[in-house]
Amino acid sequence: LCGSQFWNSTETWYTNDPDFTPCFEQTALVWTPCAFYWLFVVFDFYYLKASLDRNIPWNKLNISKALVNVGLLVITALDLIMALIKKGGDSELPLYALDVWGPIIKFATFLLLFIFIPLNRKYGVQTTGCQFLFWFLLVILSIPRCRTEVRLDKERAEILSSDQPTEQDFSWEEYQFASFFIFFTFSCLMLILNCFADGMPRQTKYQRGENEIPELSASFLSRITYQWFDRMALKGYRNPLEEKDLWDLRPQDSCSEVMPIFAHHWNQNVR
Repeated sequence: LCGSQFWNSTETWYTNDPDFTPCFEQTALVWTPCAFYWLFVVFDFYYLKASLDRNIPWNKLNISKALVNVGLLVITALDLIMALIKKGGDSELPLYALDVWGPIIKFATFLLLFIFIPLNRKYGVQTTGCQFLFWFLLVILSIPRCRTEVRLDKERAEILSSDQPTEQDFSWEEYQFASFFIFFTFSCLMLILNCFADGMPRQTKYQRGENEIPELSASFLSRITYQWFDRMALKGYRNPLEEKDLWDLRPQDSCSEVMPIFAHHWNQNVR
């Protein structure tokens, strides 16, 4: 698959300087977030179907997501092309399965994420947990390779400095170093962008006023950390809360919405 060991316990466990093998870093640590998203993408489709809102206008956030995602698609496609050029044909470098399937798996995943950007905008989905968790896993699991690439680049620099200076072409290792850090930078940007919820939809089933509960427009990160409630907690800490300080009830939790459902099941059981 990689032309090298997938796992070496002497490098990971039985050492004072633990590290993963390059093959493990470029396969398991990259494909795990991709597999996670393909496994749970059904929830993103459910969010689209269950959304009661529509038509989020184009804004700086979703345009930035689209542009950064396009950048990831370009660098991933370039990885495949450069692998075929640098390692294919008459090159002395062998072409391994990872050089082909690695970019293909990442490209397919980024393409699916890119498709959801206009879909979420159309169906009024302001935030999605699956996408946030994908970018979070991808960034966290890419950190070990950052260390590896920096160490390899430092070793190459030391070897070149000890040798006589000669003109040489851009090597495959140098391309991998540059490509990975561009990829890692774009992944970090996508993680930061997914920490925020998209803009307010233009079409909503329920009227949304100025005093609506912030949870409705909170990002996934804000919801799982309850950061949207901080303002109310701080206000209650400084002064006693009054009825005018409270937010409006979520429309989905109002009596006009809940009672018909309850009455339907109640009457069914009574009969």
